Amino acid sequence: MNLQTLLDATRQESEARKAKDSIKSLKARIRDLPPARGFIRQIASRPFSLIAEIKLKSPSMGHMSIMESQDVARVHKLYDRHAVVSAISVLTQNAHFGGSPSALRQVHRETRKPVLRKDFIMDEYEVHYSRAIEADAMLLMASVVTDKARFQALHDLAVELGMDVLCEVHDEREMELLPPGVKLCGINSRNFQSGARFSFSKITRLLGRDITTDLGVFELAARLPEGCVKVAESGINAGNIGEVLKRHAFNAALVGTSLLKGGEKHTIEELDRFAAAIASAGRQSP
Repeated sequence: MNLQTLLDATRQESEARKAKDSIKSLKARIRDLPPARGFIRQIASRPFSLIAEIKLKSPSMGHMSIMESQDVARVHKLYDRHAVVSAISVLTQNAHFGGSPSALRQVHRETRKPVLRKDFIMDEYEVHYSRAIEADAMLLMASVVTDKARFQALHDLAVELGMDVLCEVHDEREMELLPPGVKLCGINSRNFQSGARFSFSKITRLLGRDITTDLGVFELAARLPEGCVKVAESGINAGNIGEVLKRHAFNAALVGTSLLKGGEKHTIEELDRFAAAIASAGRQSP
């Protein structure tokens, strides 16, 4: 599976939404919403923050069920209670990740922490839709929106609507698309452009861990502007977070699969392990 397959599925889901819900109705709903919770402010308030993710499955894990018997309500309440978690990320694409916009809305209404909409956002409608379903922040990927002016326009629209924007890059070329003075940027160690990487999904499933990432790209964090909140994405677990923090000046990590793949007891234990590893690295004492 490659990026184009994921984008095609995302477009289909977006077109179905557009047929049912006009952008005019989205704007009306947005006007009635309370202000978004400060995603950047929450992350920046600590020496290091964990953004904990909710997703039911993942292409990089061979579409295996990640959350097993867990449900969204129980997981986000675990996240909400644990001190190491500063914010929550929710996958909303259904076809390949098992997500839904309604899940994001549920999480936002039942937790106190800021919520990120993690999806392949490509146009103005989906920016409005992100805020209308109560997202406090949204993901904007340079591998998806490859035109610099359009990337800037979608970024600015999201900010205008009150959201923070997690700009995401995978390589040096994509860094050129970042808006001047970018405030929040993620370095993703998974290369969605490479279909070959996704061909390892069977091996990944057998090993029970994600082998589709290259943590070497985290070196890019050093090239981000001073003052930018830096987020490590993909391939992060409690076993390697300490080493990542020793080598790179990240302010946060976005973590999903390693938290979710073993049931509720595993999730709690893994969050505790993250807290201990982060504290040991001298970056945070939850």
